[in-house]
Amino acid sequence: MVDAAKLQQVKDRTWFYEFDLPDGTRTATDIPADVLPIHTSRRDKLAWIIQNRVPDAQDLTAFDLASHEGYYSLELARHFKSVRGYEIRKSSRDAARLITDVIGAPNIDYVEADLQTMAFDPAQTADFVLLYGLIYHLENPVHTIRLASQMARKHILIETQVFPYDISGQLEDGHYKHMRPIEGVFGLAPDYAARREGGSTDIAVVPSLNALLFLLRNFGFSEVFVLPSGDDDYEQFRRGSHVVVYGGKP
Repeated sequence: MVDAAKLQQVKDRTWFYEFDLPDGTRTATDIPADVLPIHTSRRDKLAWIIQNRVPDAQDLTAFDLASHEGYYSLELARHFKSVRGYEIRKSSRDAARLITDVIGAPNIDYVEADLQTMAFDPAQTADFVLLYGLIYHLENPVHTIRLASQMARKHILIETQVFPYDISGQLEDGHYKHMRPIEGVFGLAPDYAARREGGSTDIAVVPSLNALLFLLRNFGFSEVFVLPSGDDDYEQFRRGSHVVVYGGKP
């Protein structure tokens, strides 16, 4: 039975996401209507990957890195045996625990973590790792992508904004006859640590798509591909400004 007091707490709060509530209503949100479809596009791509790449999900574990208010943790919980959300902000963790309790998903727990500084712990691994909406808010994205890759025993799914140009070529390495290949670039941009959707610093380093694909292959994923976008996807996915990338280990 839904706790009426907690349900009212949910209804009194303004959320980043639209959650479907047990009484048939939805949470209030201040996200513009033309931006909200990014959440459902991300969710639908996650569900598609689980269906097509993780048929045994009900017997497996999943991590949601940068779990925010728990929107995608709840989607993972519908498919996986257990889910853990990692989130730096206490306000977001508290909100996630509240909505998870009201909706009813006992197979999720949430823990505090700064994914820009967190060290890899071999005891903290999962079959499936989700990393949605974070990389383009990070000052040190390579560390976080490496960490997520180490935590993923089999599958990873990343959603991120990407630098708009793939750059390749040669880079001198100590002498003009010694060259290294350029596998991608990163764009430097300001971020907003004070806002609920920002990173932990006010600097973001955003990867190009080929940089992200190179890193995933370098970090142990033998199967790496960008999910296709359809006509009903959020406009940033259709234009390639945001991408969802899957990586699978042997």
